[in-house]
Parts: sequence; structure tokens; C-alpha cells
Amino acid sequence: MMKQIALLILVVLSGMLLAAGCTSQQPPVAPYSAGDSLYAQAETAYAQNNFHAAAELYHQAYEKYVDEGNASASKDARDKQSLAARMVAEFPYNQSQITAIIDEQFPEYSSERKASWLPCNRSQCITSDGEPWYFSNTVNNIRSNNIDVMREATKKMGRTPFYDEMKAIAARPDAGPGIYVNPVTWEGSEFLSIPAEMLPKTGTLRLWVPLPVEAPSQRDVTIISVEPSQYVKSQTGTAADMGLAYLEIPLDQVSGNYLNVTARFRYTQYEVRYTIDPAKVGNYNTSDPEYRQYTASGRNIVITPEMKAKALEIVGNETNPYLQAEKLYWHVVSHPYSNVPHVRLNAGRTPESVYMLESGFGDCGTQSMYFAALCRSLGIPARAIGGYQLVPGHEGTHFWSEYYLPGYGWIPNDVTIAEGAEWSYEATDDDRHQYKAYYANNLDPYRYIIQKDVDVPLTPSPGNAVMFDMVVQSPKAVCDTCKEDPEFALLENWQVTVKKA
Repeated sequence: MMKQIALLILVVLSGMLLAAGCTSQQPPVAPYSAGDSLYAQAETAYAQNNFHAAAELYHQAYEKYVDEGNASASKDARDKQSLAARMVAEFPYNQSQITAIIDEQFPEYSSERKASWLPCNRSQCITSDGEPWYFSNTVNNIRSNNIDVMREATKKMGRTPFYDEMKAIAARPDAGPGIYVNPVTWEGSEFLSIPAEMLPKTGTLRLWVPLPVEAPSQRDVTIISVEPSQYVKSQTGTAADMGLAYLEIPLDQVSGNYLNVTARFRYTQYEVRYTIDPAKVGNYNTSDPEYRQYTASGRNIVITPEMKAKALEIVGNETNPYLQAEKLYWHVVSHPYSNVPHVRLNAGRTPESVYMLESGFGDCGTQSMYFAALCRSLGIPARAIGGYQLVPGHEGTHFWSEYYLPGYGWIPNDVTIAEGAEWSYEATDDDRHQYKAYYANNLDPYRYIIQKDVDVPLTPSPGNAVMFDMVVQSPKAVCDTCKEDPEFALLENWQVTVKKA
């Protein structure tokens, strides 16, 4: 917007100078084009939270700039269109639409109760273009935020996802000495297939493809192949904080109906079982680089005065870091699971941990980052681990947490899987507590780890071209000649399969 204001000021000043007869000393001023006018309107709409209108205006500006031969401005307008679209992409329903959906999904509940689910502090709705828009996962969140509704749903299914599959692992006795036990070897494949018609004929598609890394519980990682190998420019290696293969694909070399990219790998994942004696927890070496790294404030794991105040409120007079972390875990577990609008939060630069602190809403990623932020605010190193959970029948993207204790190492927990106990229609209170206690400092071996923390920089750096780089559970892409943001298309054409070897 400042660029357009500057142009307007220059035009006005030019007119004033012409009237004064002083033009001979002034440089010529570039004309204010139709693309500039549309871009300025889009900037105003965006600033007024009229994101739907802004996205359309940015698109119109993009087309005008293309017609005008202004490549730099057209790219800027395209990126701003993508940004505006991301602000509303997860909020597709207006009030009448969400009301009809809720009535269809929950016919057995009263109108009064269903109406109580609609305020924005209950449903995470937003306002754009003068009206409320509701989150795409509103129905799921209604179930998970109302335990009686969720338990009725699991009773109808006759099963409780995650809890039924994992309760036997959580309930079995400690296997004896050793922290990393019951290894499982996994083989994985990743497949990206993009229709050639979606890609321009010229330019270069830059891809960052996720791969597994070595971690305390994930070992013997082998990258079997990444294809097409001729386009692989670099790999981070399995010892990195985040596993990536970087490809540059000349689009004029794409033949056939699809551009296919594949990766294959193998690793061994261990169940993690800790028995911790608070009296044996050592002292932190606060000058250690890793301590500093994992107690620092980041982009999404943020330490603020409010975060520290909340952590101190939770732990009270407790000073032992293990017992503090336990209190923080049980606090986060007490929040019902909620899907959150990650794309909007990232586009608006709202830190995930701050969002949960202020709203109470959080899914696996947000909960993990919130837990890590609470720990870090007390000087306990912590991080949010990213990749996939491989619970049979429910495989999908996932995040969980780790915190560090001197004398023990990185202690895992998974508040999200733990919360599945609350969904069970048949578990006892003792069953639920035992299951949650397992996930306070233990972990099942049904995991695929890609990154050891959120916000690990992409290698090589894409600059500002990638707008959602907090997590890399699917490829990240940059394409200067594409008309639209390629990341949206990639999500629909990405498949991950990880099975026991």
C-alpha cells in the first residue's frame, strides 16, 4: 500500500510543479496504471478485513499487470492474492450454511443448545466482508468440545479411535530396564503426482520434499531413493533437525500427463518408556548451545510475560523441572482437542502457542507448541516434534512434545493421543487416568519423525516465497511462473504410506 501512496503523492507533486513552471529540474514520474489502481483497492480491502474482496481485487490486479508486462508487480499481486485467500480458506460457511449443517448433523439436540455452539468464542468464526464465516472443522470441534456428544458418537460407532488401538500398549507393564524398547521397523513411500495441465510450460518448480531424520526414538534411518534423481540438488541428511530433499525441476522438461516425484525410506522406531525419580534430575548447563536453543522464544513457541505468568500459575511453588513439566502436561490435557485454522494463523503471523493461551483452542500442533512455550518460559528446554502418527486405521499428520531433563534426556509426551481416553464411552475414570499418565512421559512406536521442532528453516532458503513453512509434512513449492500458489495444489496430490517392514 505504501508503494501506491508514494505513487499518488508523486503524481500530485508533479502537477503542482508543472503549475509552478519547475518541471525542468524533476525526474519523470511513472504513470499510475490500471493494475496499480486495482492493487491499491485490494490493499484497502485487506486492511479493512474484507479478505474475499481483497483476494478478487489482487487477482484482477495480477491480470492487469500481466497485460501491462509488469512481471515484478504481477508476482507481488499473485502472492498477495494467495495471502488474502489463506485468511479465509478455512472458513467456507456463512451463518445460514453452518446452521443448516449443524441441524443436519445433530438433529437430536435442542435448538437452544445448537445455538450455543455458534458464538465465535465457541466456534472460531471470523468476520470478513461484513459477515461471519465459520471454520471448516466446526462439526468436529462440536463433538470434541462436548464430551457427551463425542461419547454418544463413539458409542454409535462401537469404538473409540486411537484409544482402542493404543490402550493395550499404555496398560502393559514396564518391560524392564531400558528406555527405548519394543522396536518396530517401518518402510515408507511418498508420492507426488501433479497434472501437467496445472503447470506452466516454462520456469522452474522448486520443491522441498520431507524425509525422516535420526532422533532418540527413530534410528537406522535409510533414504532408499528420491526420484527423479536428476533434479535433486541437495539433501539435508538424516542427522539434520529436519529431513528434506530439495529439487529444481525445469518445467519445459516435463513430459506426459503428470509430473511424478517419489521418495522411499526405511527406519526403526522404538517405544519410549521412562521411569523418572524427581530427586535424580540434574542441573541444567545454561550455557550449553542446545539449552539456549530450546529455551529461546521462537516464531510459534513464544515466551511472553503472559505465557510465563500462566506457567507460574500452573506450577505454583513447585521448582523441580520434572514435576513442573508434569503439571504443565496435565494442564494442557485438560483442554478439549480442537482443530484450529493453521493456515490463517500462519498468514496473519499469529503464534500458535499464543493462540492457545488466549483462546483455549488447540489441536496436536497447537497443543504441543503451547506445552513447549510453557516449559521454555520456566527454563525447561522443550520442542514440538513433527511428522506422522501411524496408529492403525488412523494414520495421518501429527505433532507431539518433548522436554529435556538432565540425567535422563528428552522426555516425550503426547497430549492429543492422551485425550482420546475422554472420547471412550466405556472406559472408567481409572482407565482414562492411566492412559493419560502413560502419555505424560512415554510414547508408542507408531511414529514417523520428519522434524525435531517447528519453524526449522527450509534448506536452501526460499526467502519469503513459501508462506506456510512452520511444518513440513507435505512438500513446499516455489514457482515464479505459476499463476496460482502451487502449495494448494500439492496438498491434493500428495500421498504418504508407511507400513511395518
